[in-house]
Amino acid sequence: MSSLASPTEETGSASVAVRGGFRALGALLWRRRWVVLLVVALVANVVAAGLVLVDRQYTASARVAATPKAELATSPASYTDLLGTIADVAESRPLLADISGEVGRSADRLRDEVEGQVVPDTVIIQVSVTDTDPERAAEIANLVVEKLPDHDPSNGAFDYHVTEQAVVPSSSSWPNIPLTALAGLGLAVLLAIAAAAVADRVFRTVTDPEEMGEVSGTAVLGVVPKPSDPAGVPALDVDAEEFQSLRALRIAIEFASAEDPARLIVVTSASSADPWAGWTEVNLAAALAEVGHRVLVVNADRDGEVHPALSAPSEPGLYDVLAGACELSDAVCAGPTALVDVLPLGQAHLAAPSLLEMRFRGLLDETEGSYDVVVVHAAPVAGSEDARIMAIHGAMLLTVPAGRVHPRFVQRAADHLRGIRLRVLGSVLLGTRPGRRRPRQRTA
Repeated sequence: MSSLASPTEETGSASVAVRGGFRALGALLWRRRWVVLLVVALVANVVAAGLVLVDRQYTASARVAATPKAELATSPASYTDLLGTIADVAESRPLLADISGEVGRSADRLRDEVEGQVVPDTVIIQVSVTDTDPERAAEIANLVVEKLPDHDPSNGAFDYHVTEQAVVPSSSSWPNIPLTALAGLGLAVLLAIAAAAVADRVFRTVTDPEEMGEVSGTAVLGVVPKPSDPAGVPALDVDAEEFQSLRALRIAIEFASAEDPARLIVVTSASSADPWAGWTEVNLAAALAEVGHRVLVVNADRDGEVHPALSAPSEPGLYDVLAGACELSDAVCAGPTALVDVLPLGQAHLAAPSLLEMRFRGLLDETEGSYDVVVVHAAPVAGSEDARIMAIHGAMLLTVPAGRVHPRFVQRAADHLRGIRLRVLGSVLLGTRPGRRRPRQRTA
């Protein structure tokens, strides 16, 4: 008996899992490529605008050697401490106040711009100045090393000699354009992946037969193009775009039920808003009739709009027969082609829903001898138990409108069917073009 396939056990190695993860990530980014491109473009524009608008800063450095005089007798540790003190003096308020008038900067601002430090393992003090004006940065650095002897904390124990004058820097020290661009690229990639994942979770829909097979755990029996005429019957028109797909669906259903033929096929949608409700059932019945099957198509959807061939609001129908108000033969109407009859919904609003549960099996028994196959259009499985109730006596076919149902809803419906162990022939992806690869068939 065909049924939903059980979940596949994980037996692959870690490397296979990693490769699968990369493939899944690649598929996600490709599905949401416009989101990825938009995020990358936005981040690139923000980074570029920041680099253009931000004030460039330039760093100029001057060096002065502070060597102890011969008469200076002190320990190496004290000498090192004195060098550190001299470096601190280079950025002290008294020295900076001494030059502030010459450079047009306050001492407080100069303290933010000037940095003094000892070059390791040398007697050299390096004074670095960062400013938005490269010429001013060099001027300040040279003035600081020039004035440093005047503020000597050693009281003349050191000789000072400028070893390197500051030159005007030709390039900015901040922002670091290559580093900023690289950081922007990394940020863009992370944000793009995050945005793609969020968009995929919120807006993703099933559009691919292989994906539908994976999320539903069913054999994908057919991929049918979007109906060019939702009220038409292209299964009767050899030139119609949908004809070959409908023929392939009929053959796939016959193969899926070859070992245990199903007289009853209950067709239900995974979407609560199926724009082509009843279209698959009517055309499947016509395709079966083309190869000699006598088919009864039953409309059992109490709420939705259906294909015109199933709609007969003023005529008795399914619920009238279930209620005993009329005989089956009096409620059956001629279908869209020979060998196809239709049982419309009837006066469902006057009947108790429990009639379907109590008397549908008896109705099915009445059809024996008159019809080879009964195809039922049921309400979407997400919002009604009717499809499950009727499918107990036969088999179910799940339809998914491409681009309209999130994978989690398909999976949720399939998990529910798996839990109550209904016989599911397979699923149909409706509203897309068949791919070149044949869908993988899953077996129980």
